[in-house]
Amino acid sequence: MKRITLLVLFCIVLGACGGRIPSDVKTAKLSKSYFHKYGKKYKETVFYKNSVSKVEVKQTQELQKDVATSFILVSLAEGQEVPAILSLIRKFPLGWRITGWEWVKNP
Repeated sequence: MKRITLLVLFCIVLGACGGRIPSDVKTAKLSKSYFHKYGKKYKETVFYKNSVSKVEVKQTQELQKDVATSFILVSLAEGQEVPAILSLIRKFPLGWRITGWEWVKNP
């Protein structure tokens, strides 16, 4: 009985120690997918004319529990880099989702 109690307590502690912000890899993957779909939907944008080649996450901050912002650099196929700020929200059980983004004029 003691062993089962210790195992359950250990699992709870490990679950509580999980990150409260998305990892850089997860944010980059979400951003690349988001801007690819954004370019298909809005054909007059720079994301339609040039596909996204990679996304580099510079900084991620937690605003409150399950809400975060990230500063990213989106690299386009022609070599241009577009700085942006993303708003992310975690929705259980789906995980992190992008709720909005904004251009950064002077990074």
